[in-house]
Amino acid sequence: MISRLILSAAALLWLVTSAAADNSSRQQKDSLRQVIARTEGKAKLKACANLYRLYMAEAADDAKMDTLRMLLDQTEAEAIRQGDTGSQGMVYGNLIIAHINRGEYDDVIRLIPDALDFYAEHGQWKFYDQIQSLLIDAYNMKGDYDVAASEATKMYDRARGQDNKGGMATALYTTANIYNLQKRWPEQEKCLRECIELLWDASGYDNILTEAYAFLCISLRTQQRYKEVLELAPEYEKAIARFEKASGSIQHEAWGNFYAALMNNYLETGEYDKAAIYLARLEKEPQDTEMSRYERLRAKARIHQARREYPEALAAVDSALTSLSRSEFDLNAARQLKMEILARMGRGDEVMEQFHQIVAANRELQDVEVNARFDELRTQYEVDKHIAEKERNRHYFLFTLGVCALLALLLGGVFYYNRIVTAKNRSLYDRIKEQDRLADELALLAQSGSTTAIPGTPGTGMGETLPGDPQQRELVARLREYLLAGGNLTDGDIGRDEITAALNVNKNTLTEAVKAVTGQTPMEYLRALKIDEARRMLDTHPELTIEGVAYTCGFNIPSTFYRLFRKQYGISPTEYRKLANDRNR
Repeated sequence: MISRLILSAAALLWLVTSAAADNSSRQQKDSLRQVIARTEGKAKLKACANLYRLYMAEAADDAKMDTLRMLLDQTEAEAIRQGDTGSQGMVYGNLIIAHINRGEYDDVIRLIPDALDFYAEHGQWKFYDQIQSLLIDAYNMKGDYDVAASEATKMYDRARGQDNKGGMATALYTTANIYNLQKRWPEQEKCLRECIELLWDASGYDNILTEAYAFLCISLRTQQRYKEVLELAPEYEKAIARFEKASGSIQHEAWGNFYAALMNNYLETGEYDKAAIYLARLEKEPQDTEMSRYERLRAKARIHQARREYPEALAAVDSALTSLSRSEFDLNAARQLKMEILARMGRGDEVMEQFHQIVAANRELQDVEVNARFDELRTQYEVDKHIAEKERNRHYFLFTLGVCALLALLLGGVFYYNRIVTAKNRSLYDRIKEQDRLADELALLAQSGSTTAIPGTPGTGMGETLPGDPQQRELVARLREYLLAGGNLTDGDIGRDEITAALNVNKNTLTEAVKAVTGQTPMEYLRALKIDEARRMLDTHPELTIEGVAYTCGFNIPSTFYRLFRKQYGISPTEYRKLANDRNR
């Protein structure tokens, strides 16, 4: 998130755009070099600036970066000769941005102090604020969160002393970035709202204003406050319109962020037709960053999935997985979506393949997540210390004793409660296993013709002869045999029509038979069999996670599986597996 913010903000701050779009990059460069060679004064300085801006977009290439440095030095010398401090300041800023886009944060930290001194000396406070915010972002990217928090505080205090609303807003914006790293959404939201309020009264900061709206939408959506995102949209549009009026050009990136915000909001609320409208608008915007392509492909896959257009959904998610170099976290999100689509298509082997890829990626991410948590805790402490400026409590020692006493009581209560719950779970587990034993004996009797009971029928007395007439019991036995054969039980899309067609009976006859024998509807009976099959897989497939077992048994939403398992057995799948492992040691 932070890297995206740096790149987008940098592009907006310094207007790094290419000129003469009808020509190739090389033709533009050659033409500008000719202009530089034969002109003087402002025309020459402008051509120098346009030339180095072309190389800004290619600075990832080391050779192009060397050329860029040479061009920036040439432009700086020309700006000094002409006494144009504004162009000189732009040179310093663009050099810093080139380094930050290359991930060379030590170079950024080394260069920024001299640039800040220059901006302060010439009263270029807007540049000062923007570059200082990049300094804070560089410390964030290096993991020096305490230094970042300290710099954000100093930035805000200086701007407040100057009554500089733009500077104060920029400081709040960078502080929101720190809260974003900690996933402290309410604090991030507060900073962004204060930033936006200040920027409506400041001029020249429209790029940050529109970015603040974009990140505020993300924060609200993360907090599942979808209605507030829609209420914010008219304000957001006005901010973009103001940006375009001030810049005199169409702000495609700002519109792209706006469309993406509404698209993602409607995806989260399940309003896929509305999401498709904003996806179409987003695809018309001339921005082709990796982040934008990734978001569009995932959105397209989700929309096709919702419409049951599974081949199209699979093609979109495959594009997101194969053509983009995303983090393992993002790729796992796409793999999860692909699992759901493959499950809907009945391609069980490929579902398991995706599942194993997710497990492998999660193992690699574990260490990163642990380290990130430590960083978040340290950042939380530093931000609170510098931003909130809270006074130390004089009664800290007594307060700590009180907390320790409370924690001791809570731990004692938790320990006692866990003992009761564990005893209850063991009793339930033993009862389930006794029912399994009785079911096995009943199955042997059924095979020898000694009983008319249906073996292994969940939700019924395991050792009893089932109710209903012989024809109904025979039909239920056929139903059970059909469901347990050929993967039908784990088909998440199987319905009553498919079942009745396979058994060659009408719906009423099937419903009456199942109700008479089991006391359940056919679909309730199907779910009970799925849960029973999942329970047995928890015993026999320790290599699968609980979520993997749920997907394998046709439950596309793990939370639903957890709820139904507990309802059927009185114990959660996690507790069941733990007891099973304990008994098998």
